[in-house]
Amino acid sequence: MSDSSDPNNSRQFLVAARKGAAATEVAAFEQALQSVPGAAVLKRGGRPDQPRLVVTLQPGTVEQLKSRFGATLIIEHDAEIKPL
Repeated sequence: MSDSSDPNNSRQFLVAARKGAAATEVAAFEQALQSVPGAAVLKRGGRPDQPRLVVTLQPGTVEQLKSRFGATLIIEHDAEIKPL
C-alpha cells in the first residue's frame, strides 16, 4: 500500500476552467492548493480569461478537489498545457 503523504506519489494534472466558467475559479483552486499537503503549481499558462495550471497532487487529494471544483474546472491527469 502506498503512502499518500510521500511526495514521490504525486502526479501531474492540468487544471482549466470549463466552458462558461469564470477565470476566477482557477484562482480559487490555486488558493485552495495552499492548504493541500504535497500540492504545487508547476506551470501557469493560457490567456488571462482562460488560465490553465499544471499542478502536482497526491492521489488522496485529487477526488476531494474534483468534488469541490469539478463542476467548474477540468482536472485532468497527465495533461500538458498546449499553446492557444
